[in-house]
Amino acid sequence: MDLSTATIDAQIIRRELTNVRDSRYGLAFDINDYTPTPDPIPLTITNVDGAGGAFTLVIDDTSWDLVAGQIGLDIANINGTGFSGRIKISFPVDGSTPANDLIIFLLFLVRSDAIVNN
Repeated sequence: MDLSTATIDAQIIRRELTNVRDSRYGLAFDINDYTPTPDPIPLTITNVDGAGGAFTLVIDDTSWDLVAGQIGLDIANINGTGFSGRIKISFPVDGSTPANDLIIFLLFLVRSDAIVNN
C-alpha cells in the first residue's frame, strides 16, 4: 500500500490485566483501564518508505515506565502488566476520495519469566 501521502503515528497506554490463565487456545484474560489513568506513551515510527508501503515501529521499553519492583512484574504475579494501543495511518483527502484513517490495534503483555537475578 502506498503510504507516500500518509501520516503515521502510534501510541500505547498501560492497562490492568486480571484473571490471566492458560486456555486451550492460548492466554485468556480480562483487560481494564489502569488506575490512576496514565498518559499514553508515544511510539516512534522510523524508516518510512512511503512508495514501498513500509515503516519501522520502534519499541523502546525504557519509556514504558516499568520497574522491576512493580507488583505486576513480581515473580508470583501471574497477571503481569498490559499495554494496549494503536498504529494510526491517516490519508488526506485525495480528489473526490475523503480523508481516511486505518488503525492497527496493538496489545503487549509483560510477564515475569520466573528468573530471579541477584
